[in-house]
Amino acid sequence: MKYLKKLFGGIRMSWLRVILFAVGSAVWSALLLLLPVDLDVAGMGSTFPWWILFAIIIISNCEKPLEAACKTFVFFLISQPLIYIFQAPFSELGLGLLQYYPPWFFLTLLTFPGAWLGWHVRKKGILSGVILSPMIYMCAMCGWEYLRFGCRVFPRDILSLASGIFCIAECALLLAFVLSERKQRIAAVLCAAVLMLGTAWVYARQPACSTIYRLPDEIRKADIAEIKVADPSLFRVTAVTDQNYGDEADRLLQIDAMKEACSSEFTLYDKDGQVF
Repeated sequence: MKYLKKLFGGIRMSWLRVILFAVGSAVWSALLLLLPVDLDVAGMGSTFPWWILFAIIIISNCEKPLEAACKTFVFFLISQPLIYIFQAPFSELGLGLLQYYPPWFFLTLLTFPGAWLGWHVRKKGILSGVILSPMIYMCAMCGWEYLRFGCRVFPRDILSLASGIFCIAECALLLAFVLSERKQRIAAVLCAAVLMLGTAWVYARQPACSTIYRLPDEIRKADIAEIKVADPSLFRVTAVTDQNYGDEADRLLQIDAMKEACSSEFTLYDKDGQVF
């Protein structure tokens, strides 16, 4: 346990170590992604919890917030493009793999203010727990997705189960060793729980399935005054506004079902209150 504790505040994080850490993590990630099995799900190149852990290790071992911001930014600036460059000789795309780098470059830019703010988890008080809570939230959500998928297809995908266990273990690790006070840990857990409940609420409002309905030739959307559905809580009919459909959008309705098995009956009324 003492070695884990040293990991979060007991290392002299020199610039040389930051650079070596960046190159080493890029090599490891590239190797995982090059293995002849589908490790992209659990590989560090596409799994946030790995990079969250690495960033927090760097932040925890810096003396000043500006130092943490600079070193974390440089770590990501070096490691992320190297992952693609190391894979290039073994890929048909070659250096064309760098076309997948721009989203990571955008995230790299965010690491500077993120690490500056994240450094303040070293301080005492509830605010430290609040600052760490988004990291706990992301690890917990990733872990939940991996575990749910791994259990659904067990035993075909043991890797997802292992990834889920790692993510949940990382949450415990951050709570135990990054935060030093009980009230900080309680604050982190409560804030992360609120974020997870909010995410669940958003997902619950997303349709289970959607389709496009084409109106009969004699009807245009401008002629429709009202649309009534059998169960408004489970079934929605709305006008298509996507400009990609061009002039056809005037004759299209989008149907969203909140559950796969629900009534899909709806009635169209014209401006005189008559049924079409």
